[in-house]
Amino acid sequence: MIQVAIIGAGFIGPAHLEALRRLGDVEVVALCDNRLEAAQRKARALNIAHAYDSVEALLAHPGLQVVHNCTPNHLHAQINRQILAAGLHVFSEKPLCMTAGGRGSWWRLPPGPAWCMASASSIASSLWSSRRRR
Repeated sequence: MIQVAIIGAGFIGPAHLEALRRLGDVEVVALCDNRLEAAQRKARALNIAHAYDSVEALLAHPGLQVVHNCTPNHLHAQINRQILAAGLHVFSEKPLCMTAGGRGSWWRLPPGPAWCMASASSIASSLWSSRRRR
């Protein structure tokens, strides 16, 4: 089982959860939101075992492999960097960053475990393009 966490318990986080649960070989093990009470309440409602109120605490969750970043747009770049620096795979809502200069710091991270970065918009665009070609 691939262990996944979701950062952001607002509107789009539960949509990611639903999609992940349909995959079958993925277990969503943790949810993070900026208020612990809200994270715990949402985790209980969504049947997620662990809740956190800080990205740092979430990234230390044992066995975690992938993090879905479902935070507000202005937080994407900072949180994506934290996830990558922790050596974890990241799937981020769009945009990956708010400025073109913001993306450069990801490629300057020190070498570490292999990671993959994907954006919801790139996946959606790819699916739409392949569907249009049929």
